[in-house]
Amino acid sequence: MKGSTKWSFLSFAVNQSPSSILRKKESTWKFVAKKLYEKRKRKEISVGEIFGENEELFLPLLVRCPRFAVILNFILENKVGFRVKDVDWTSKMTEWGEEECKIVGRSLAAFIIGATAGEHAVDAWRSHYAQLNVLFEEVEGFEHFMLVIANNLLRDSIYGMVLRVSVGAVLSITDAVSDIYVISTYYQSEELYGQANAMLAMLLGNIISQLMTVYVQYRRKSWLVIGKEALITLLFLRPAVDAYRVSTNHEDNEVAIDTMGEMISNKALELSFESIPGCVLQTTVWLLTPEKAGTYAWVSIGISCLTTGFASAMIAFDMDIDVANRKNDPKFFGYIPNLMSWAG
Repeated sequence: MKGSTKWSFLSFAVNQSPSSILRKKESTWKFVAKKLYEKRKRKEISVGEIFGENEELFLPLLVRCPRFAVILNFILENKVGFRVKDVDWTSKMTEWGEEECKIVGRSLAAFIIGATAGEHAVDAWRSHYAQLNVLFEEVEGFEHFMLVIANNLLRDSIYGMVLRVSVGAVLSITDAVSDIYVISTYYQSEELYGQANAMLAMLLGNIISQLMTVYVQYRRKSWLVIGKEALITLLFLRPAVDAYRVSTNHEDNEVAIDTMGEMISNKALELSFESIPGCVLQTTVWLLTPEKAGTYAWVSIGISCLTTGFASAMIAFDMDIDVANRKNDPKFFGYIPNLMSWAG
């Protein structure tokens, strides 16, 4: 019976396709990365202990970079420096000491600040330190390991995703509130009734267009989900929620477009229906009849300008640093350099 079981196991192992074995290895790397991040975050275990427990898995990695555990320790510190430092491009990873490991490890946090997804940060990181390409190309599963680490750091980073989401939410809500205030101010003057109606139409146009996008995006889901997404739009929280989902690599197979496409669509609608036309209208009213526009009209104009600038910049930024866009159209995308020495 024992021999039969052993023979069955060997037959099963031999019959495994290379792609199946690769998928299992990638899953193992992902599982270890998630376990390492969560336990390290709770200070339940050290990087060295995880490497010791999975010695066979990490062996190909450590052969090429013996001190990668040190690099990973610095990565998980998630400390942002004033700039991304260089290491000698002729140096070998087998010769890297504490200082080189510190530079390479801490630099990932700087790249994460300017990323909307872990994939973007990892791609910039490996591009900046050419020696790392050996690990990505020769160690099967290593890229998936780093993506899990980077995505978790991006999610928890107060400098990148949290700041981005907060700014987007604050600007969007403040812009909506200021527009409502301006509309109420215009209605107090008979001469500005037409402008008030136009502002109201812009605000409603933005909301209605985004509600239509919600229905198209989530039509395969339950009405409870559609209602929740509609409420997010009505409370002007759509930019914050979209940015959070992109930053955390949120995936949903039941929606019409991916999270990046959804975020860019909603930003474009907000710019087209509310921010840009509203800013132009308020500026015109303020220049022609400043005494009737209201004392705080310039504040609303400033907020609309900030919202327009932020949304436009984020659309361009998100499209440019997207790895797929850079690979598919390298002549157009790539104007934002991977070297983010300004970060921090």
